[in-house]
Amino acid sequence: MNNDADLIEGIASQHIQVTNGSYILISSKEPLRTLSSTIWGGGFGFHRHIVNRHVDKHYNCDHPITEMDEFLQTQGLPSVDVVGMLTAAYLEDVGYHSLSYVLDANQSDSDCLHVSAWVTMGLGNIARAGLERKPEELFPGTINIILVIDGNLSDCAMANCIITATEAKVAALQDLDVHVQDMNGHMRRATGTTTDAIVVAATNRGRIREYAGTATWLGHLIGRTVYEAAMEAGRNYKKAVLSR
Repeated sequence: MNNDADLIEGIASQHIQVTNGSYILISSKEPLRTLSSTIWGGGFGFHRHIVNRHVDKHYNCDHPITEMDEFLQTQGLPSVDVVGMLTAAYLEDVGYHSLSYVLDANQSDSDCLHVSAWVTMGLGNIARAGLERKPEELFPGTINIILVIDGNLSDCAMANCIITATEAKVAALQDLDVHVQDMNGHMRRATGTTTDAIVVAATNRGRIREYAGTATWLGHLIGRTVYEAAMEAGRNYKKAVLSR
């Protein structure tokens, strides 16, 4: 899935196959500060594990929180330590990219950043934010973004990460030439799918970062890693559609 040498120190990544499904597991030796839009562990928190779990495309559970809790228990993962995501996308098609930035590398107080991004992409229900849609068209389809940052981020910067990552995702969809049809039959550029989710996780190491917009080095790394990971996931998805 990715080269362990590219991963942030203390972070491990696995693609795990089990009898009742499969999932990508990203684990940290120390708790990560997280901000996420996920069904499990959403909002701000501290977690050691991030789970991106594959479910059937017809998955429709009346009690997804309870079902997710039961799944995590079968995997021996402490529920309070997990941020959990669901996707019908094939996990083997995940896109991954990692970048580092070092300023004044020869000095003991060098300024370092390391950002890793994982993107899984299913384009079965593409969407464009702001586009009028019929209620029956609003069924799930998912692009999941996991962003791990070796850095210490303020609340403002954590929220800023979501904006920058989303812009990068949209840019990738544009370059992948993904479109959605509006109610008048016109093709419009897609901005995502109807159930996209994101996890931002930070190690809390180093000096505090107040911003993560595209004018900052942190934002630059986020934009590049998410864009490249999304492009890889999108290309993999398109190949899979033709072969499966």
